[in-house]
Amino acid sequence: METRILIADNDEKSLNGLSTLLTDLGYGVSAAKTLDDAIQLAARRAPAVAVMALSLAQDEPATIVRRLRAVSGERVPLLIALAGWGESRHRDEALAAGFDVHLVRPVGLDQLMFILSMTGS
Repeated sequence: METRILIADNDEKSLNGLSTLLTDLGYGVSAAKTLDDAIQLAARRAPAVAVMALSLAQDEPATIVRRLRAVSGERVPLLIALAGWGESRHRDEALAAGFDVHLVRPVGLDQLMFILSMTGS
């Protein structure tokens, strides 16, 4: 069974690049350009992993986490915050909001593969 990954990013280049990479690696990828679209996809497809750009919610990580959890029921995905900045306060805010991991663009393939290996799929 393939691991389903939801990627949501309003940066089209980042969204397309990450989607293509993960699709080529054999993952089942759903992509969204808005938070509303991402929430709809999460409700329909129950992803194992959600890679969410913090910019989708005006950099309010808790908004993203709260909305994803509301549609996920008991099957909450591994939540990965994707940001364009990497200061410790940004990472701390994302983790405090409920994200499992905070990544900074550009995401390295080795780093991403290690994180995805934690899903057990």
